[in-house]
Amino acid sequence: MNNNMDNVFKKTRELGEALLQCEVYLHMKEAEDKAMANPEAAQTMAAFLEKRGELQNMMHSDNPDPGAMKRVSEEMDDLQDRLQMVDDIVALNDARNEFNSLIGQINQVLQFIVTGRMDESGCSGDCGSCGGCH
Repeated sequence: MNNNMDNVFKKTRELGEALLQCEVYLHMKEAEDKAMANPEAAQTMAAFLEKRGELQNMMHSDNPDPGAMKRVSEEMDDLQDRLQMVDDIVALNDARNEFNSLIGQINQVLQFIVTGRMDESGCSGDCGSCGGCH
C-alpha cells in the first residue's frame, strides 16, 4: 500500500476516534448502558431476539409452517410494542437516530468533498440539525 492510502486509513481511524469522543456517540452509549441495565428492557429484548432467531430458523427450513411463522411474527410485534413502552428503550432509539443522522451528515460532507455534489435525498429539510449543504 502506498503512502496516500496509508494517509487515508490514518485519517479514517482519526475520524473514528473523534466519533468515539463525540457528545452524540457518548449520549448513545450511555442510553445503551441504561437500557441494558433496565431488567424489563433487557428481558423483553432478549425475548424479542429469541423470537427473531426462531423465525429465521423457520424461514430457512425446507417446509416452513406459515401458521407458526405468523404466530411468531405476531409475538415479535407484541414484544416490539412492549419495548416501545419502556422509556429507556425510547431514549435509546432516539439517541441511535441522532447518531445515525450525524453519520449521514458526515457521509454527505465526504461526498461533497469528493464529488462536489450533495445528495439531496438524505436532506431532511431541517437545517437546524445540519452543518451543511448551503
